[in-house]
Amino acid sequence: ARFTLDALPGKQMSIDAELRNGDIDQGEARRLRQQLERESQLFGAMDGAMKFVKGDVIAGIVIILVNLIGGFAVGTLQHDMSLGDAAATYSLLTVGDGLVAQIPALLVAVAAGTMVTRVG
Repeated sequence: ARFTLDALPGKQMSIDAELRNGDIDQGEARRLRQQLERESQLFGAMDGAMKFVKGDVIAGIVIILVNLIGGFAVGTLQHDMSLGDAAATYSLLTVGDGLVAQIPALLVAVAAGTMVTRVG
């Protein structure tokens, strides 16, 4: 998505050059510009979605670490569990929570991957 947005000015200049040279008429140039605008909007939206997914994954990893450390502390200090029992119990719960929390990010990533393969 980023490379497509970076190449946008070059594509616009290419359309202008073809119009000046007479390779295409005014209607074809207008159609190409509209198509280029639609593509840039699509890839811009995808770029934003991928940045959101990246931030969501980073936040999820931080939350998993906090849950794991907090679970060890709660298990050993409040529930009088041994460190091994607390690790077994709360690491399993943390992994389950982390997997459930990443489902929306996975769905967005799969949808973006499907769009890229169909557009490109």
